[in-house]
Amino acid sequence: MEIRHLRLIESVAEEGSLTKAVRKMNVSPSALSHQLKEIEQELGVQLFNRVNKKLVITDAGRVMLKSAQKILLELEVAEHELISLRDGEVGELDITTECYTCYHWLPGVMKTFSREFPGINVNIHPDYTADPIPYLLDGKVDGVLTSDVVKNNAIKYRELFRDELVAVVAQGHPWEEKPYVVAEDFADQNVLIYSRPLESVALFRQVLLPANVTPRKITEILLTEAQVEMVKTGAYVKVLAKWAVEPYLKTQPIVTVPVTKNGLHRTWYFAMLKKENTAPYIDKFIKILARQMKSG
Repeated sequence: MEIRHLRLIESVAEEGSLTKAVRKMNVSPSALSHQLKEIEQELGVQLFNRVNKKLVITDAGRVMLKSAQKILLELEVAEHELISLRDGEVGELDITTECYTCYHWLPGVMKTFSREFPGINVNIHPDYTADPIPYLLDGKVDGVLTSDVVKNNAIKYRELFRDELVAVVAQGHPWEEKPYVVAEDFADQNVLIYSRPLESVALFRQVLLPANVTPRKITEILLTEAQVEMVKTGAYVKVLAKWAVEPYLKTQPIVTVPVTKNGLHRTWYFAMLKKENTAPYIDKFIKILARQMKSG
């Protein structure tokens, strides 16, 4: 049985005659009569009784009509949802980031985005932060905020902005008087990071690993506030983005020092899978995100 057969049963039941159903179904009377007989023969039951040129639904017909109406309604709802998805009116946007400090931008981005796309539900996945790219490739997220470009033909990167990372130390720390620090300066330091692997940390990826330098101790702390408290003791150093540390400089006894003579910079990207058709709301989200990140 096909969808057209279900529509036929519904139309005949509503109109009570083939003549009226023909106008509604836009088919010839002979074709409609043939289809009805075809359905009854397939089911082995009579769906309508012929009474004085009228079609009166039988008990078997009522059973089929109930199912037909339910299926046709579900089909109509599904078609509407598909059209809404196609046009970007509703949908899901799942994102994560390689760095916990990136979550600083997301509340403002989501607020601005939801005003224009109220039907799009944005889901944030902090559990994927430590190693986000595999989740992108597996289709568990639609996008990743990252500064680490992984060579993969399935991924495309949209540039967002560029920032600078600086070393954060307590006031009075030996580094305070330095114009900048280099890889070797970290060899006898206790360095704070958010998470491993070290290759995902910009300080290690761009400065320490190429110079074959390993700090005396590496400690993982997820919260920036906790890291600042540990830096204040003078026993730890932390490399943070300038925009992330600026609020603490006003109230805490800490200072910043450039990393390397030319500074330590990174470029942020929105990584997503290469697809022929990308939902229009994703492009809008990226633009809002880029603007928010640039303004801090």
